[in-house]
Amino acid sequence: MTLRFCKYITVLVLLFNTSCKQNSGSTKSDEVIAEVGNHQLLKKDIPEELLSKLNDAESKSFLKAYVDKWVEKQVMLLEAENTLNDQEKDKEQLIQDYRTSLLIFEYQQKAIKEKMDTGVTDQETETFYNQHPENFLLKKNIVKIRYVKIDKKKADLLKIKQLIQNPNPVNDSLLRLYAEKEASNFYLDNNWLYLDDITKEIPLDENYNQQRFLSNNKFISIDENNILYLLYIIDFRIKDSLSPLEFEKDRIKDIILYQRKLDFLQSIQKGLLEKANKAGQVKINLN
Repeated sequence: MTLRFCKYITVLVLLFNTSCKQNSGSTKSDEVIAEVGNHQLLKKDIPEELLSKLNDAESKSFLKAYVDKWVEKQVMLLEAENTLNDQEKDKEQLIQDYRTSLLIFEYQQKAIKEKMDTGVTDQETETFYNQHPENFLLKKNIVKIRYVKIDKKKADLLKIKQLIQNPNPVNDSLLRLYAEKEASNFYLDNNWLYLDDITKEIPLDENYNQQRFLSNNKFISIDENNILYLLYIIDFRIKDSLSPLEFEKDRIKDIILYQRKLDFLQSIQKGLLEKANKAGQVKINLN
């Protein structure tokens, strides 16, 4: 803080002990905690959670930080008030515009929450997917896999190979039980994944061609430092091909809901305008 502020600023750090002086007739909540120029921070302005444990050292630290932050803001405001001219300080229109936008936004969110249908059926999702295939071309290779990372000494290789290469509900359950007990890492969920995320886990040649790798490999077993990396590729899709519907479902739902929200808000706006015109609330005078 520079000397130019000194004549404007009186900062009182009172922290509510019994030695604090109070103005005669003032209530406890009117205690002045800090002052900067003509601005005062009163005890009642302090968030209740900072006042609830004043004997706690950590709470006092938070309280002191809150007061310091208030002082810093008021110092900047004081300098702005003293430096800017009247035109520069006139922010009434900006404040009104902000208030208008904020109220409209709050009303829209309330209307969406109370009146808009936010459910998206599988049929809607599939229809949108079929009507806009150009929007669902893959940017990266994706795969469905079974993956197990296990200490070579613990691995029952014949058992794992038999289970991992024949995915079905029974084998998946048996493989999961085995992996939970013996493996250091595994992935057995039936979801599409980016191949890049999988290869971060597996020690592959950095220069390998992903498309060739996927086309030429079904089961991969890599032995490195007595650790076995076992990967079975159930299915894959290559970059620039059509992405599977199940991989895009969440994104499609978001798109549908976003468009529905726009249509809903436009419908509300149109209805309110018609209502206001009918009630004679709208008057336009153009010469």
